[in-house]
Amino acid sequence: MRKLIALAVVFAMLGVCGSAQAAKVWDDMSWWGNTGATPDPVADSKGRSGYWWWPKEPASNAGDTELWGNRGIVYHLWEKPAEEPAPPAAPPAKPVAAKRTVIQMNNVLFDFDSAVLKPEGKKEVNRLVAEMKKYPKDTVTVVGHTCNVGTEAYNMALGQRRSDSVKAYMVANGIAASRITAISKGESEPAVPNMGKNSENNKKNRRAEFTIVMGK
Repeated sequence: MRKLIALAVVFAMLGVCGSAQAAKVWDDMSWWGNTGATPDPVADSKGRSGYWWWPKEPASNAGDTELWGNRGIVYHLWEKPAEEPAPPAAPPAKPVAAKRTVIQMNNVLFDFDSAVLKPEGKKEVNRLVAEMKKYPKDTVTVVGHTCNVGTEAYNMALGQRRSDSVKAYMVANGIAASRITAISKGESEPAVPNMGKNSENNKKNRRAEFTIVMGK
């Protein structure tokens, strides 16, 4: 009697397992790649030629009945794809030299019949001195001008004294005389039409102008 009961239990268990096993199917490979696998197959720990693909968590797809959805699969003779070589580094860009422009100089004005540099004139010439110290190959031409009061000959000489005065100041402040050319145009090239000895126009014509040549 006991043997009959034991056999009945065994058959009952087989029936349950058989029905549970039959409930699982291997109908497709949808679980592959959808269960959170390890990034690459893992080599078989027992030295076989295959690789195991392991889900990170042992579970099938939600709601499916995959037979091996929580196991993995063997890849025979699998080789890890070679990594793409990094593209060659681009050569460093060549530095672009900043384009230099000549500084803009204001005219240096003088009092009537005078070649003495005034404080505001010195301030302007100081800008030129600093620039020429920064660029030692630059040269400059200083041109002295006058208004039309007086003779042409006198004004030509006065214009020269004015440009010489500027040159002397620059040399005293460290610029080589060979880099400075001082000339006179006298009254021949007024900046504005002369209107009389004490007019604002005549005051603007009593001046020194600068032509800067940048060195190579």
